Amino acid sequence: MIARPILLRVQVIAATLFAALLLALLTASLASAQGPEPPSVPIPNETCLGCHTQEGLHLTLPTGNVLSVTVDSEVLAGSVHAGLQCQQCHSDIAGYPHGTPPIETHRDLQVHYSQSCANCHTEQAEEQVDSVHAQVRAAGVEEAAVCADCHGSHDIQPISRSKHPEITGAVSAETCSQCHDGIYEKYANSVHGEAMLSGNPDVPTCIDCHPAHTATDPRTLKFRLDSPQMCGECHANKELMAKYGLSTEVFDTYVSDFHGTTVMLFDKTTPDQATNKAVCTDCHGVHDIQTAHGDQSVMKTNLVKTCQECHPDATTNFADSWLGHYTPVWSTAPLVTAVTLFYRILIPAVIGFFIIYIAIDLQRRIHDRRAGKSKEAEA
Repeated sequence: MIARPILLRVQVIAATLFAALLLALLTASLASAQGPEPPSVPIPNETCLGCHTQEGLHLTLPTGNVLSVTVDSEVLAGSVHAGLQCQQCHSDIAGYPHGTPPIETHRDLQVHYSQSCANCHTEQAEEQVDSVHAQVRAAGVEEAAVCADCHGSHDIQPISRSKHPEITGAVSAETCSQCHDGIYEKYANSVHGEAMLSGNPDVPTCIDCHPAHTATDPRTLKFRLDSPQMCGECHANKELMAKYGLSTEVFDTYVSDFHGTTVMLFDKTTPDQATNKAVCTDCHGVHDIQTAHGDQSVMKTNLVKTCQECHPDATTNFADSWLGHYTPVWSTAPLVTAVTLFYRILIPAVIGFFIIYIAIDLQRRIHDRRAGKSKEAEA
């Protein structure tokens, strides 16, 4: 009777030991498959560069493509990450030999290591998740920009003027031109681009309109409706416009006219609903914006053509009836100024008259009612 419980306990212990042995073997097998764990102390950069500064060092990928893995130590020293350890970015490399990375092309390597950037730059990584570049890449376009395309790999540099005032607008524009070369050529010949290339620090460059990490699809209705506010960042800035002898009325009068008022209303209430009301880019262009101080006869001809895009029956008289982006004054539009002044006086006067009339009538009605009650009380 006593032997059976003892035998049962022995069987349980044996089964437990067998399970533990299987678990240990499985763990060792997984560790072996994944490769050696990174050491707790990173490998010194000197050790990495001892090999990777050799000329002609390359890696043959599974597809047969040859990938250069030679690193220029001078380029690395000039990077903003010069003080980092190699393994902080190449965290999946623990020792030598490294083994073949799970990539087929150089592009795969850039995309693969863009995840390393997110380990430190979490805010920027979260911002770019919903960007147009990330959306296009998720749709299968591998050429869509990742970190290294804009900032470099071993020669990493910032490109934004907002945090680094010493950086010129040309840096970000030329960075974007690596992919968007056709657009860059149009921009370079525009009033903004010419000023930017001459060293003007105030004109907008690519990332002022298309923020680097949060760039949205410019083909959407929301982007179109937001574009006047985007232009207003500069053209409603009185201090900046005064610096170049430009008037902020350009923006103010647009917002207050029929086109601008409607666009702003759509933007606030139904941003996903299309409107055919003109925004800044419909008349001035997008990347090829030209100066408004050129040949007046050419400008008038172009203005008629621009109006006809929405108003097919428009003639020169139609275009001439527009006063431009400026408030009418006696010297430029005396009749319109006179009519405007007349209504500015007439409308308040009429409204004021009726307010006084209603107040007097109300006072008289209250007086008559009180008088009527007094007579009823006396009777």
